[in-house]
Amino acid sequence: MSRRRVAVPLGPVAALGFAAEVLAQVAATLGHRRSRLVGLLANLVLAVGWVAWSQWHPSRPEVFAAAHVGVLVVVWMMADVVNTNQLGADGDEVHALLDAGHGVARILAVRNLALAAVIVPIALAVTLVAQALATRAPDLGRASLDDVGAVFCWLGVGSVLSVLLPYRPLPWRARLALPRTWVRWATCVGAPWIAVLGLEPALRVADRSVGAVGAGGPLVLGAVCWGLGLAAAATLARRHAHTLRHRLRLTE
Repeated sequence: MSRRRVAVPLGPVAALGFAAEVLAQVAATLGHRRSRLVGLLANLVLAVGWVAWSQWHPSRPEVFAAAHVGVLVVVWMMADVVNTNQLGADGDEVHALLDAGHGVARILAVRNLALAAVIVPIALAVTLVAQALATRAPDLGRASLDDVGAVFCWLGVGSVLSVLLPYRPLPWRARLALPRTWVRWATCVGAPWIAVLGLEPALRVADRSVGAVGAGGPLVLGAVCWGLGLAAAATLARRHAHTLRHRLRLTE
């Protein structure tokens, strides 16, 4: 079995090919991965409900500030396995790509950008609604950059977790019929929330620090987090190549 890795060239033809892969992933998500979209939308409803309960006070609308509502919704949505299980959910396809010589960083980058194409508009829409409701509304452009930065930051986190904890999603009946899978499944589903609780305070400090530099600071932070996440995922995939391939084939 070849272990050759396909480098990502920087020429225009390669860029067009990469863009075509991203568009194909977006089309597949919208057309054939309805269960993932349903899960994403369910998380969106829960996120909006949580933000409304924790941030909005009907008797005191003046305390509602729209500054980070979009970011809060983004973090909630992206702690879902749609983001943190980008490899295991399509185990056979990813295994075939690895056999063909594609590197994990490229595979994840394609899937990250496809996911961003779905989530970024949702995040911006949430921020726009929050802007309309808030009596202390921030600059919409700056809040939108915060949203995009948060999406890419958590895509970086999701890429690492996708390599560390890949698993094949199963229908509920199949999952219930396989008790041996419950512990690992619970670990894979719960790990993203541990990451949120562990990383969110540090990311908020970093966000405030780079925000002082300018409106584009959170976007830069998001891009850095994303790049570091892809690099870390690629390193982990090389070090644990056999385990990763095994997990991609395994029903668990």
